[in-house]
Amino acid sequence: MNRRLILPLAFAVSACFIYRNVKVETIERPARADDSVVVTTPVKVHLIDGSTIVFRRGMRVFGNVASGEGMRYDLLLHDSTAVQQLTLDSVIGMESFRTEMDGGKTFLVSTLATVGTFAAVIGIACAIDPKCFGSCPTYYSDSSGTLVLEAEGFSYSVAQLFEARDVDRLRLRAPLDGVVRLEVRNEAFETHYINHLELLEVRHSAAETVLPDELNRPIAVRGDVPLVTARDRLGRDVRAVLSAGDGKVYHSDPRLVERARVGDLEDAIEFAVPAPPGSDSVVVVLRLRNSLLNTILFYDIMLGDPGARSLDWVGYDLRQVGPAVELAQWYQKKMGMQIGVRGGAAGYREIAHLKDTGPVAWKDVAIVVPVLERDSVRVRLSFPADNWRIDRVTVAASFRRPVPAVHALAEVIDAAGRPDTIARASMSGADGRYLETTAGQRFTVAFDVGPAPLEGERTFLLASQGYYTEWVRRGWLAAPRVTRTFVPSDTVLAEAIARWRVTQDTLEARFMATRVPVR
Repeated sequence: MNRRLILPLAFAVSACFIYRNVKVETIERPARADDSVVVTTPVKVHLIDGSTIVFRRGMRVFGNVASGEGMRYDLLLHDSTAVQQLTLDSVIGMESFRTEMDGGKTFLVSTLATVGTFAAVIGIACAIDPKCFGSCPTYYSDSSGTLVLEAEGFSYSVAQLFEARDVDRLRLRAPLDGVVRLEVRNEAFETHYINHLELLEVRHSAAETVLPDELNRPIAVRGDVPLVTARDRLGRDVRAVLSAGDGKVYHSDPRLVERARVGDLEDAIEFAVPAPPGSDSVVVVLRLRNSLLNTILFYDIMLGDPGARSLDWVGYDLRQVGPAVELAQWYQKKMGMQIGVRGGAAGYREIAHLKDTGPVAWKDVAIVVPVLERDSVRVRLSFPADNWRIDRVTVAASFRRPVPAVHALAEVIDAAGRPDTIARASMSGADGRYLETTAGQRFTVAFDVGPAPLEGERTFLLASQGYYTEWVRRGWLAAPRVTRTFVPSDTVLAEAIARWRVTQDTLEARFMATRVPVR
């Protein structure tokens, strides 16, 4: 069995790119005899001045110093010098890697030139206070000369075994020339491995809305049914805040977040609509995105608290099926959103699970639910307290499953405006070839969709597949909180909610203000 297929359902520039196949190898861990941290996986160290140090055989971190047999490469990778140690003061972040390149290429093909351009502006701040923008590739369309955020791809595919396909509804309309163009950016301190990009097109009537369901399948819905009731776990009437996609969003009551403890970590919204006559199913339509609770869990607790030990957790543990499955099963059970439907005295029956979608872009998604009672459909959305920002909830009375047209990637244009045929080939199929991008890089993808139909409407959905690795930031390296790697439990989720509660007032503003500039 292909190991990349085990986990996806459980979970999200310069002119130079890296094209690679990824090879997982077994690594024996040496014993750790003192308070230092020995990292056994190969490590790339990204420095504030834009240069990169590579420790092929791992490294040791003790206090404010990292040491090992390293090679330092300048901004354009033209020169290299041997390095035995460096201080963490000069570091933006570190990432573990184990790769085998295609065609005998070196592991450092990308010039990383853009790192130097943003380091003075943002690098130091984010290295010290790492609540920086991310995670995952972001996709923008051009609207009359203004870039509009359309989607973020595979948001929680945090290692190769979590590689996943993600489908997002786009709000753009095809230009008159029949070519859909999207700018793809890496705006975070992370490395993206993009395996596949394609565009799906559904033609439909003006009365229909097309969007993906929770399993990434296109669905066309129509016939809004108004909510009769909608209350959260504390009994608040939330119909008004959920009735329109107007930016006035639902978030968990602060009193609920305050009292969240192990064994009592969830919020819920219960709503009801009249059962449409003659229908055995309706469709719950959501417009939502994650809060930054997930960012606290992933950044602060999974990666930040263990510090340098997280390099081996990502570079070794999450490349083994057993630990990866354990994390995926816990995440599937505890995070995301459970959708249940009430069936009389039997109570609510879980129908579907919506995985976390990311904190950056709004996600439109549809979930088909059965009609289990004669007169009404009662639905419950349950999720960790304050894990979601929900802009709108509607119910559609009817739906159909259209077969989308698939538009292959036609062209890739690098940041200098030049076509890159190797990049296009690398992302044209869900195979072993990846386009790797690093912080500050961007490129444009184009899909030839042809002229608009004479009648009806068409909606485009972007399908993206890949994974990413987060850079372990300087602040995490210098001040770890624990002496072991992450272990999933209700206790750590409760800790994440507690930290989120005391930081949320300022965290979101800082997060959105620290996206890495692209060149």
